[in-house]
Amino acid sequence: MYRKLRYDPILANPTDWPIVKMYQDKDAFVQSVSDKAVADILTLQPNTLALRKNLAKSLAQDQARLQRMQWKVDAKDDASFWAQKIDALNQEQVPLPELLKDITLHYAKEIVGGFNLWHYRLAQATASYTLNRLLNPVNPRRLRTLPQIRARLQEQIPILGSINELRQLARLGTVVMVPTHCSHFDSVLIGWVIETLGLPPFTYGAGLNLFNRQFFAYFMNKLGTYKVDRRKKDVAYLTTLKAYSSLSLHLGCHSLFYPGGTRSRTGALESSLKLGLLGSTIEAQQINYQVHGAAATKIFIVPVVFNYHFVLEAPFLIREYLAEQGNYVYTPKKDWLNNSYKLLKLIKAFATESSSIAVSIGQPMDVLGNKVDTAGHSYNLQGERIDLHQHFKEKVEVKHETEQENKERTKALGQRIIESYRINNCVLTSCLLAFTAFELMRIKHATIELKDFLNLPSNALTISYTELEKAFAQVREAVLTLGKQSRIRVSEKLQQGTIENMIVDGFSNLGLYHHQLPLIRDKNGNITTRDICSLLYYHNKLTGYELEKYI
Repeated sequence: MYRKLRYDPILANPTDWPIVKMYQDKDAFVQSVSDKAVADILTLQPNTLALRKNLAKSLAQDQARLQRMQWKVDAKDDASFWAQKIDALNQEQVPLPELLKDITLHYAKEIVGGFNLWHYRLAQATASYTLNRLLNPVNPRRLRTLPQIRARLQEQIPILGSINELRQLARLGTVVMVPTHCSHFDSVLIGWVIETLGLPPFTYGAGLNLFNRQFFAYFMNKLGTYKVDRRKKDVAYLTTLKAYSSLSLHLGCHSLFYPGGTRSRTGALESSLKLGLLGSTIEAQQINYQVHGAAATKIFIVPVVFNYHFVLEAPFLIREYLAEQGNYVYTPKKDWLNNSYKLLKLIKAFATESSSIAVSIGQPMDVLGNKVDTAGHSYNLQGERIDLHQHFKEKVEVKHETEQENKERTKALGQRIIESYRINNCVLTSCLLAFTAFELMRIKHATIELKDFLNLPSNALTISYTELEKAFAQVREAVLTLGKQSRIRVSEKLQQGTIENMIVDGFSNLGLYHHQLPLIRDKNGNITTRDICSLLYYHNKLTGYELEKYI
């Protein structure tokens, strides 16, 4: 059974926080990022003539793309700056290292964020109030204080898994959290988790487009957020971004990023990851060993899985995905918050309904994907202790070989993270209900393609409660078996009580705030859907476990 605990801060004095120390001399940090990026580019591409031509071409393509996708946050002098640099690259009049220095410094200044303690405290309180409003009905007669809200949230957001290991390793080294990405609320949730577990602030990357809104930009620039412009693809930008990440880790600044790159549009767990920033963890560990030898601090990777009963964006995410795959005709509509009826319904739901979220902390690992214990020692798949410093020491003889090996190491690390996601996926009643109901409906129309199935009317997607209850019980037994084998996590409500109560709980939570509910009981007591696409979204969280054969 989950027990809520109070966790004391690992570092009580904010002046000891790595992120505070890093931003004390922000200008020097930005310069070091630029210097490292230049050195890395020239090392990886020693043919300066070819590099000059390729860089000019890629920068020109990037700037043409930026002109088509201009944002408010873009610097006003961008056009003149890039015209000058691209011309200088083409004319070959300025030494390449000098040009690269100008370009990478320009990028580093754009990427860098800032940190302010007062704003961070405000964000902590805001996260608690936001999650409380999302998960609890409004009760004017019982207005809670912030400590009461935080205590209540610990009951509604159980944090499962390797909590003590995470806290201990955060004392010994640098932690990189790599959560799954489902919703815009993920950032609020992970911020609350970090505070609740008594961890120091983490730095994290956010899409530059989010800074178009002045209000959000003002706060994010003070919360340790660095900016990521996904429009830019040139080697100078990508190398500068990676240098920023690796140097912040080298300075001991805890970090988090979503290795999936963007929110899961299908509702499924990530099965492929973006490896760019993930590779910076290996590079940072290598720098640590080069500077400090065997006494260097280690970097620890900690997978985190978010488990929601509902994701507000689910109906839009899944439809966009299905439309791209040719399985659904989707016409994006105006902002649904402009629809008065839907907005009022959402407000009513927020005011009257309650729900919960589960957060699973995976087994920490080193940058090569090896499991680590609370002392930070690494162990291979055979359970043998390995010397990570010696491993890196043997691999730095030839720079080009090391870079290629780093790619393979990063790929292997990504696979370990994906495996951890699957093990720490926590099955909720709503998730199991959605999976079972969708599979039963699909079986009834197994002869037609998915595209046609998704366009069937609701009256063609009806199943009896009896068959749902029977199938639900069968799949639950299979899930419990997987749980005993440590291949998945199972929520408390699926471990005890009657099947009927589990189904009732699933119904009350599934797609709680959606305008069209994924699953309902009609007037005859049968089960149908008002939104088959959203039902598919929630169903997908359990794909890949071969549970279909139990229905």
